[in-house]
Amino acid sequence: MAFKDLHYNIKIRIITQFFTTFATMMVMPFLTVYFAQKVGQTVTGFMLVSLVFIGVAGGMIGGFFSDRIGRKQLMVGSELGTGVAFFIIAFLNSPWLDAPYLTYVVFIFSMFFGGVLGPVSQAMVLDVTNSENRRYVFTLLYWIGNMSSGIAGIIGAIFFYEYLFQLFLVIATVSFLSAVITQLFITESYIIEPSKSDKTKNEKGSIWNNYKVVFRDRVFMMFLFAGILILSLEEQLTNFLAIHFAEEITSQSLISFRQWEIDVDGVLMLGILRSENTFLVVFAAGLITWLVKRWSNKTVLLVGLSIYTIGYALFTMFQLPWVLIAVMVVVTIGELMYIPVRQAMLGDLTPDHARSSYLAIHQMVFYIAMLVAAIDIIIGGFVPAWVMGLKYVLFGGVGLLLFLKVDKRIQEKKVEAKRVDDEEKRKYVLN
Repeated sequence: MAFKDLHYNIKIRIITQFFTTFATMMVMPFLTVYFAQKVGQTVTGFMLVSLVFIGVAGGMIGGFFSDRIGRKQLMVGSELGTGVAFFIIAFLNSPWLDAPYLTYVVFIFSMFFGGVLGPVSQAMVLDVTNSENRRYVFTLLYWIGNMSSGIAGIIGAIFFYEYLFQLFLVIATVSFLSAVITQLFITESYIIEPSKSDKTKNEKGSIWNNYKVVFRDRVFMMFLFAGILILSLEEQLTNFLAIHFAEEITSQSLISFRQWEIDVDGVLMLGILRSENTFLVVFAAGLITWLVKRWSNKTVLLVGLSIYTIGYALFTMFQLPWVLIAVMVVVTIGELMYIPVRQAMLGDLTPDHARSSYLAIHQMVFYIAMLVAAIDIIIGGFVPAWVMGLKYVLFGGVGLLLFLKVDKRIQEKKVEAKRVDDEEKRKYVLN
């Protein structure tokens, strides 16, 4: 598989995703700090909680209509809506106006349009890929996203305070350009034949029956709960820990050589840590995977999630730049260890006949984790940072135990399936 062999839509989408991700990630990781400084930490927590619900609503509506009217129209509309929203947000944070509460109101619309775009653009990618090239495509998209967000995180940390107005304008401009490119160069990937339209509507109307089956799957529900607990730790970097770094890390030297010196504050430190994580994921994934390939799932989960959890707890206890950088190395190693196992477990848990329903519910993990992290901002306003660290250890520990329990059930199921298969083969030979 090579890039030149991909569907034209994929090639265009890779280019537009690079620039849209780059533009948004110069600002989005630091919005928690922005609102906390403007309206206070507690109010910020409630704002972010509400934005999570808006994103969920946008995703559900986008997914619903995408299967009825196609992908392209919704993609163009959501990108135009995002562009308009960020153009207004730029004006509300311009040299002539400073209106954080109105900024939040407009962010509701931008979050909604972003929620719509997510499942629709993913559906378009699935429409024009197959089982043979899908893994390559999503790996490429993953790398592009990590590279663009890594570079953007550093640039955003440098220019966030002094050039926020210009950064918002960049997001608006890139969103408009992406909408134009999508309209001109991307073809509709999902067209419902008139003869199948009524049948499709009836099938979509009864989809809740599939969701009830998913919610009754106790092992899968344990897997989801564990995922929420663990992912909520990662979300802390753009929520409580972002505010904690901004308030506790004063300007201090990172590198000093003769007359050349680089100083960092909490906001810049946040950008460095996020970029460090991104680059380590991109460049060290293969090495970590190779090192642990002979380990059992249980061992990988025990080691990976343990150091991952301890690392996030340590973030609440240290303010020295090089110590935080070292902790991020440990956290990323843990992340690279457990994520492949987690994805393999997800594949084992989703039955072929209801895979889309299971994966649709699984996507809610990310929104719920964002909600938990947003609530932590409110909690963090009333308790010391070390208490939040203990909470991270508790969440990570419970998540680890649940993952181990799910893995045990999966292994038992595989053994049972193998036994049944062997019996069937034996009967076939005897007959």
